[in-house]
Amino acid sequence: MRDPRDQFFNADHLKTGLKERAVKSAGITLAAQGIKLILQVGSIAILARLLEPSDFGLIAMVTVFTGLALQLMEGGLSMATIQRDQITHAQVSNLFWVNGAVGACLCLLGILISPLVATLYDEPRLTLIMAAMSVTFLIGGFSVQHDALLRRQMRFKAISVIDILSMAAGIIAGIAAAFWGLQYWALVISPIVTFLAKTILRWVSARWVPSMMSRGSGVRPLLGFGANVTGANFIGYVANNLTPFAVGYVGGAQSLGLFNRANALTSIPSGQMLPPIMRVLQPTLARAANDPAQLRKTITSIMGKLILGTMFVTLTMAVLADWIVELFLGANWGGAVPIFQMLAVFSLVEPIAGFLAVSLIATGNAQALLRSKITTLCILVVSVGVGAFWGAFGVVTAAALSGVFLRLPTFLFNASRHLPITFGEFLKALIPPSICSVSTVAVLLGLRQVIHLESPVVGLCTFLVIATVVYLALCVLIKPTRRELLESISLLKLLVSRKKK
Repeated sequence: MRDPRDQFFNADHLKTGLKERAVKSAGITLAAQGIKLILQVGSIAILARLLEPSDFGLIAMVTVFTGLALQLMEGGLSMATIQRDQITHAQVSNLFWVNGAVGACLCLLGILISPLVATLYDEPRLTLIMAAMSVTFLIGGFSVQHDALLRRQMRFKAISVIDILSMAAGIIAGIAAAFWGLQYWALVISPIVTFLAKTILRWVSARWVPSMMSRGSGVRPLLGFGANVTGANFIGYVANNLTPFAVGYVGGAQSLGLFNRANALTSIPSGQMLPPIMRVLQPTLARAANDPAQLRKTITSIMGKLILGTMFVTLTMAVLADWIVELFLGANWGGAVPIFQMLAVFSLVEPIAGFLAVSLIATGNAQALLRSKITTLCILVVSVGVGAFWGAFGVVTAAALSGVFLRLPTFLFNASRHLPITFGEFLKALIPPSICSVSTVAVLLGLRQVIHLESPVVGLCTFLVIATVVYLALCVLIKPTRRELLESISLLKLLVSRKKK
């Protein structure tokens, strides 16, 4: 007999008007990300002036491990709930308890290994920091499925409100702690408060209460899918954190603190704006996965616009790095500028690779994603090993350049074997915006040689206007980029339009 609560998980009604729904959801998410961006930039600027680089370095040493545990905590089971065309209350309840148990085990494991982490870095203070940060696993594990249900139903307005309120709570708590002289503990308190607020708000918003675990629910295929996603996330996280680990190991807390703050700034465009958009695209691509023609059209359309924006933002950041660092971190952070420049160049890889990963997962190719992640990790390990001979900056440079010229092309090739789009089509989408971006960078570098501005605010405002005008002019001159611009304008019109009743 069918459980009447299963109707709560029905997503068939979302298949109609999928494009309009996705665009509206993206609009809500982007508006929320604008608010979150202000919060993040504000917190970076304030905390950089209240704390020392070594404080950030200490926390970064721990987050290499805690971030990995957060990937394992989810277990790929949130995407299993989103991706599945039909799912039941019993299945989601079982997944809830699996996530909760994993979170509790990871919390205990984090506490147990905290002395080992301190020994690895030869930093005794890391023992208590690691133990305290492990509490986030216990808290977060019990809201993974509530978040997945909100995404499955494409309730992105509720998700955005939750993210803003929980982020604001964590930032306020962290700044207050730093102001009262708690030093690096401010950076521990902030995420704990954020996770606690997020878990409470997800339960209130989803209005779903799980049942106890049951047999015969058919949850095994979901666990298998989640295991492949978890494996891919695990490898991806190791790849993302191998560089900061190597920087901290080779250069110590000071070098890692500079890397951490430079990375926080360069990742703002991709880290703040793109993950929520990717979460909008997950259910969108999943609903189109059974129609190859529609899926190909969706992927190519999104890919073109993603590359168009990413190229401009990342390369422009590299040219204006000194002003950005001085404005947001202060005059005492000059050592972060060369690191910022390398990370800015590498940051054009993350959005493209992230979108490909979402596409593979949404189409059920989690195993293919896992294989691709393993390949790119092997390339990164060799690159970082070679770069380590030139110190902390050598590590950053090797990781960035291998990402652009080796790992991304490899990932594109592997993804093309499982998606309805060829490797040649991927390259065709990359070349036109690359020409526009490189040409814009050349113009900016030339102008910086003849225009000397002391104020970082004046410099950034002036050169951002110049960069935007030059880039848009070049995009209009080239047919593929002109088409993407016109389609983007059409989507913006759809975004702000109101449906007639």
